[in-house]
Amino acid sequence: MVVAKDVVWNSYIRSHKIAGQFRLCSFPYYDQLTSIYAKD
Repeated sequence: MVVAKDVVWNSYIRSHKIAGQFRLCSFPYYDQLTSIYAKD
């Protein structure tokens, strides 16, 4: 999970337009990947 203040996000989104689409969206494969890559 990436955690940043709004001012940081807004700056990043201005320079990386596609990133704005992912800010408030969930990652559909999160559960599957955590079961593969999670530490015991």
